[in-house]
Amino acid sequence: MSEERWEVPTSWAWASIGEIANVVGGGTPSTGDDNNFVEHGIPWLTPADLTGYRDVYISRGRRDLSERGYRTSAARIVPAGTVLFSSRAPVGYCAIAGGEISTNQGFKSFVLKNGLSPEYTRHYLLASVDYAESKASGTTFKELSGSRAAELAVPVAPIPEQTRIVTKIDSLTGKSRRARDHLDHIPRLVEKYKQAVLAAAFTGDLTREWREEGPLTYDDRGIDRRLMNLGVLPVGWSWTSMGAVAQIGGGLTKNASRSSLALRVPYLRVANVYANELRLDEITEIGCTEGEYQRTLLQPGDLLIVEGNGSLDQIGRVALWKGERPGCTHQNHLIRARMGDDVIPPYTLFWLLSPQGRNSIEAVASSSSGLHTLSVSKVSGLPIPICSKEQQEEIVRRIEVAFKWIDRLATHTASARRLIDHLDQSVLTKAFRGELVPQDPTDEPASVLLDRIRAGRDVAPRGRRGPRGR
Repeated sequence: MSEERWEVPTSWAWASIGEIANVVGGGTPSTGDDNNFVEHGIPWLTPADLTGYRDVYISRGRRDLSERGYRTSAARIVPAGTVLFSSRAPVGYCAIAGGEISTNQGFKSFVLKNGLSPEYTRHYLLASVDYAESKASGTTFKELSGSRAAELAVPVAPIPEQTRIVTKIDSLTGKSRRARDHLDHIPRLVEKYKQAVLAAAFTGDLTREWREEGPLTYDDRGIDRRLMNLGVLPVGWSWTSMGAVAQIGGGLTKNASRSSLALRVPYLRVANVYANELRLDEITEIGCTEGEYQRTLLQPGDLLIVEGNGSLDQIGRVALWKGERPGCTHQNHLIRARMGDDVIPPYTLFWLLSPQGRNSIEAVASSSSGLHTLSVSKVSGLPIPICSKEQQEEIVRRIEVAFKWIDRLATHTASARRLIDHLDQSVLTKAFRGELVPQDPTDEPASVLLDRIRAGRDVAPRGRRGPRGR
């Protein structure tokens, strides 16, 4: 007798998966033999094929089995309408077979007996992932065995009510899906808006009404010759090089000899520095001499710039050190920029994060050998637009105000998305307690359907062993 997870309407009945479906496993032929797979063969599914998959039905995965691969594996062909439920890595992906298909061993497929709705069953299983996981076992990863899958309890509604429930769920979750799709666009819009704010800041548009009292004395000497095609600045601004307004320095090179040095100090690595963000949960120590320590000791206001990365768009990630951990140094793959009296550090930070600053970084990081790295000399040659410190402070203030507003929008978006997920779960909870649609007293009770199934009068075929029945 099936367990009863909660009280259901009198016209419903609890049953186990094993009572209402044949549970079919899967298999994988040798992946070292290319002859086991073909471009157009027997459709074959793995849990990875359902990663991020949102459609109800699926007809094939990324690879098809050849007839040889099918015969030499434990895979079974199951018919259209079979509920495909991933039983490991992870437990809980679920779709409905859109045609005949086979799976690997990461599935327990439920070939429903006549009269049961695959869509109804799928919705229930998606609402019951935690329940299914509680039945799974294993240490490295959880796996739901065939016998435990057959024990899963399902609240069976009368057949007409199953149809009404599916229609209602689809209607409600369709609306939430559209809302979720709109919300998913917002993080990209947030980043675009931040970039637009930064771009406006360094063309003078953000402080258009500002008037400088007189021209600055800086010139463009020292700027990397590859970057001389610079834009026109507002009156009173001037282009100069980073090396003209900051001390640019390298860090400590990690090597085996440092383990014998008595002085051990905390130091930052590339893994600690992201775009406008320091991740300081893990700070390691390194041995160094007193002279090296004094040379690389970080001070509040220092900018840390990532020297190299496998991806060009990650080179030059920059963050501002505020003295979060006193006595900290940095490795040689982080270039430090310590600003002079004429430029405030947050202004430089936002410049290097701006589209114009990023373009300059990527231009000097490029090389003919295909490697992309920065260096102390390359950072020194980066251009920076200079205005008065008063205007710099106003630019920073306006950027920060705009960013706070944008970040509040992102926070509200995340909250709205969590609310939608909660509402979807509430819909499913109500659906399988009989609270989403009204019961119709003229519907045949589920108990009558189950009696027929138990009597063997409405039995669906098992998964077929031979390729397409041959």
